[in-house]
Amino acid sequence: MEAMSKSLKNNEDEKFSLKNIKRFLIEKFLYDSDTESLNILLNIYEFEGKIENISPAYISLKHLKKDILKFLKDKEGKELIAYNISSLIYPDINRFELFLYLEGYRAGANSIKAANRLEILTFKYISLEELYIRQKLFNYEIKNSEILNLKQSIIKDLRRSNTTRSYIYDSVFKFNLKFLKRKIMKLNDSLDRQLILNLEPKDDNDTRKFKEVNSYLSKKELLGLNRKIVKFLYRDGMRVFENAFWNGVNDKVMKRYK
Repeated sequence: MEAMSKSLKNNEDEKFSLKNIKRFLIEKFLYDSDTESLNILLNIYEFEGKIENISPAYISLKHLKKDILKFLKDKEGKELIAYNISSLIYPDINRFELFLYLEGYRAGANSIKAANRLEILTFKYISLEELYIRQKLFNYEIKNSEILNLKQSIIKDLRRSNTTRSYIYDSVFKFNLKFLKRKIMKLNDSLDRQLILNLEPKDDNDTRKFKEVNSYLSKKELLGLNRKIVKFLYRDGMRVFENAFWNGVNDKVMKRYK
């Protein structure tokens, strides 16, 4: 009995230690841009059999820039400011998206219920022989209406899940608190100076052909911008997680026959 208790304790310690290692690797990747930590993490996931083919669809720069432009609508020279800001934080948002994609994929690959639903429907349209030779199932470009309805149903369940929404919200909040907000509050140090044609001189003595645009953002503007980006990040994070979850479910079904 004592030996069994020690064995159980050792197993718990190993799980706890591995959990801490994963958390450490994730934070090194997210907050220090350490790509080697990501490679180690992916190797762990692959060893556990929880992740294989990952193909996150990153946001386009124009979507992020569009949201920033809306916030800066009354700011002179807003186009260049928005471009500078979105370009500056785009790599950080890509890292966060990749993190959420991995978490969403793993959640989908571990969802036995969703995989069973997809598997039953799969054999309604695909033979076992065809399944063996397929590289992908219904990950992209779904033309079958019944499969599409199933995907929408699974995504709808995710959106209703308080656990999922809370996880993504907490992840965004932590990423912002530990990294993103500090970077945004220092944006003025990274914004380029802008020169525009001086079409409306202040007086007759103003003979300048060009004038400098005030690209400086006040503390109030920076805080407002931060809130805007956090909302964007949560909305985008939900999309990334949902797509990754669906891919994980598909690959789970495929793995049963490989």
